[in-house]
Amino acid sequence: MPYYHPRGRQSPWPLLLVLVLMGALVGGAIYLLRGQPVLMGALGLSPRLAALRAVPTASATPADPDGGAFATPTPAAANPIATALNRVIPPTATPTPASPVGIAEAYLRAWQQRRYADLYNLLSAEAQRTISRDQFIERYQNITEMATIQTLDARLLNINPQDYHQGVVELPFRVEVKTRRVGDIVEENYLPLTYENTAWRVQWSPSLIFKDLTADYLIRLFPLNPQRGSIFDRKGRPLATQGFLVSVGVVPAEVKDERQMFGALAPYVKLKPEEIKERTGRVPADWYVPLAEFPAEREAELKVKLESVPGLVVRRKAARIYPNGEVASHLVGYTSVITAEEMDRLAAKGYEADDRLGRTGVEGWAEGELAGVRGGKLAVVTRRGEVVKIIKDNPARQGRNLYLSIDLEAQKKAEQVLGDKTGSIVVLDPRDNSVLAMASFPRYDPNRFVLGFSPAEWKQLTEDKRHPFQNRPVGSAYPTGSIFKVITMAAGIERGGFQPDSPFDCNGIWYGLGPGIPFRDWKPEGHGRVTLQRGITTSCNIVFYEIGKKLQSIDPRILPEYARRFGLGRPTGLIGQDEESGGTLPDPDWKQRTLDQAWFPGDSVNLAIGQGFLEATPLQMANVYSTLASNGTLRPPVLVQRITEADGQVVKSFEATPARPLGLSPTYLASVREGMIGVAHATDGTAYYAFQGYRTVTAAKTGSAENQGPSSHAWFAGYAPANNPQVVVLVMVEGSGAGSEIAAPRGRQMFEFFFPNPKP
Repeated sequence: MPYYHPRGRQSPWPLLLVLVLMGALVGGAIYLLRGQPVLMGALGLSPRLAALRAVPTASATPADPDGGAFATPTPAAANPIATALNRVIPPTATPTPASPVGIAEAYLRAWQQRRYADLYNLLSAEAQRTISRDQFIERYQNITEMATIQTLDARLLNINPQDYHQGVVELPFRVEVKTRRVGDIVEENYLPLTYENTAWRVQWSPSLIFKDLTADYLIRLFPLNPQRGSIFDRKGRPLATQGFLVSVGVVPAEVKDERQMFGALAPYVKLKPEEIKERTGRVPADWYVPLAEFPAEREAELKVKLESVPGLVVRRKAARIYPNGEVASHLVGYTSVITAEEMDRLAAKGYEADDRLGRTGVEGWAEGELAGVRGGKLAVVTRRGEVVKIIKDNPARQGRNLYLSIDLEAQKKAEQVLGDKTGSIVVLDPRDNSVLAMASFPRYDPNRFVLGFSPAEWKQLTEDKRHPFQNRPVGSAYPTGSIFKVITMAAGIERGGFQPDSPFDCNGIWYGLGPGIPFRDWKPEGHGRVTLQRGITTSCNIVFYEIGKKLQSIDPRILPEYARRFGLGRPTGLIGQDEESGGTLPDPDWKQRTLDQAWFPGDSVNLAIGQGFLEATPLQMANVYSTLASNGTLRPPVLVQRITEADGQVVKSFEATPARPLGLSPTYLASVREGMIGVAHATDGTAYYAFQGYRTVTAAKTGSAENQGPSSHAWFAGYAPANNPQVVVLVMVEGSGAGSEIAAPRGRQMFEFFFPNPKP
């Protein structure tokens, strides 16, 4: 009989166990391959299934400290298929990491904005264990200062899609740094991030600042300071240049006998022993402590007297020097140490706290050219100072040299002729309107701004009522007196209907504006009957009163307009100086605007002889006579002729480009020249006694301008040779008396320097 076993009820657990195991395997595969649709297809797994499986939940994700990058995803609507699938394959409890891009951008943004504390907050725990917050902030601040960083721009480069869920990523970025000293630095680098505690963090190291920097290396800047350019006269003789001073100081560790040291220093250093001790006590004992500085010519003396004393040292120190001392000091100017307020403005140009800045004269006008361009080498170095890598090498550009139009010997002569009289002498070459000399008194020695002033010296200079720092030829304006009459003559001939031979009667007093309003001539008895041309020679006031009255009756603006055509009322445009006064040129509009008063006939009459409200600088009046000497062409005077590189290559050159021809009539130009020749050579000329016996025919004019002081301002202006002008001379002496007596003799001395009388 066959074997028979009756079928009973089978257990379901084996089957259920198989289904659960299969579900777990499929679910794991989908989770691992959810971002790889190709592989899923190869394994027969549906990408759609992976998408359903990856429906986000409401679990929290980390927030971006700068806002927005890590917003929590919004839960999706319930999906019935996904819900059913979840019953078979439960979702994993591990959250998917968000993109690291947000935290990387936050890091770079904080770096750009120098928010170093926020930067530290974005570091990984491992990175923070390697450096404290304070050390981190200090290192960034020190490197920013050392590298002279002005701005920094950092941004991520193109990023390829990656499996961020792996927890580690390196994102490429580019940083562009602008510095004062070494120019622009560009580096491309990688920002490493790690996923920890539900957020991405920067796995920081010093190489994120500069690629070659490590924890053991440092950043160092080796400054390359350019030599300041020199200033020369037209023949290449130095007026300001780089030389050296002699520094006297002490090395405390080398001192053997303090009493001997203090005794040796006493004649040279105006410091008390306790002050010297206080200075030397601030630094390590083996450091050199400077105590005083001296001109280079005292080097030999100082070495003999001091170097034999242990601890005392005599050194050379590079410095700006002015080899001619006070000569041309107002033209050349001076330099002084930069102020804290100026550093805010000039730090971007590479200036540092102990740099010197051109203040006045050509030193100030050409600061940008003379100073050069500062450079430097930025390097990664060991703690011992050995260079590991040069990050950027930016050579310095030496300062450029300036060649002035002045002739040093002519300048010395002008200053010698002016002597101790407060005033100015200006000498121009009318052929190109270049400045041959420009003297101002009182003067100062610009070397003292390098060596330093004693309190007594500074007090004397700053409290001197004559204002020794004032550059009088360009910065001081005065009533001009009779040297203005050449302008009145031009307006009278061209607009007033007068001719060179028009007659005038001068009896010493004029009542042209009414019987109760007397206007006087400088000569009490008058000049008798004179022509307009002879009115220039004799400087007869009554001739010009009449012209002023006639021009007033035609149009009160005529005479001011002629003065304006000759360049008065505004700066001359001198090439080489910034501090130039425009003076005061009154007219009806000016008087109404400034004084709230109407213009009267007396204003025109006063203006006709260079008095009233009129004020002009010595340079403006010298330019008026240069305009006459060049047949009526107004031009700016030239003080700086050219700028060159250190090797002599010309960078810029300057010429007196004509502002405009004045269109003066030949009749006027010939007549005013003849009248001015009479001033110097006719027996009734106002400068005859000063020029008697001088053989170079000179066209001249004198003036005495009333002022608030007891004596008049003395003026002289002229050019020579009269028929082929090569030199214009203007002399102005403040409050000293008549121009014919005070200024004219000085004018002759200057002409004799250029055109001496033949020796017998």
